[in-house]
Amino acid sequence: MRVLIVDDHELFRAGLALLLRQIFPDIELLHASTLSQGLNHALGEFLNIVFLDLDLPDGHGCDALAELKESRPSLPVIVISADGSVETIGRCIELRAMGYVPKSSSPEALHAAISAVLAGGVFLPASSIATLRRALGADEAPADTPRNPHSGGNSEISTASELGLTPREFETLAWLVRGLPSKVIALKMGLEDITVRKYISHLLAHFNLRRRTELIVMLADRGIKLGVPPVTDPAHDKSLPAVGRQRTG
Repeated sequence: MRVLIVDDHELFRAGLALLLRQIFPDIELLHASTLSQGLNHALGEFLNIVFLDLDLPDGHGCDALAELKESRPSLPVIVISADGSVETIGRCIELRAMGYVPKSSSPEALHAAISAVLAGGVFLPASSIATLRRALGADEAPADTPRNPHSGGNSEISTASELGLTPREFETLAWLVRGLPSKVIALKMGLEDITVRKYISHLLAHFNLRRRTELIVMLADRGIKLGVPPVTDPAHDKSLPAVGRQRTG
């Protein structure tokens, strides 16, 4: 597994690296202290995932996330930030972050969060989930949402059958959670964009939801994990048409 850490505090990067190596002893880590350095790595390296701080010398809050996702739309990004406001968390989810980990988390909570996201799950602060639901107009968890038998701290991966999905729907869900727009998912799966959009509509109807942001919050709340994000190729992102690289929520 190849992971990029973008944070301007060397001590925090070292601590995060230590936690990552405890979970994945063979992990390969790249470090960047600025957004420009992070973008250079992202545009030239095969990576599984990026951990991104929002407070960088040359990055301005959520704009740093937007710029990274604009450059590498297929690269999953986990925000790790000292800003724990629900507004910022919600904005990052809209900008297709795969999850959000406050730096104020305890070492144990940070370890659990990292374990979850590296298993293909979504992590959001528990204190923010109810507020995010209310902001989305979905303050109650869907009653008919399939419950994952491996939720919580367990790192077991869900299957399509456990979630009541077809294999294609499950694959679409995994790419959607990792922050890919539908046109990029279509290219990944070798399908027409209209077909992927139908899969997304089926997924939202299946979980009784209306949009991706609600889906991300639900998956975080349920502890559903979809598998380790695969290595992404920067050359693939460079070849995407402009419409596939647009910043969509």
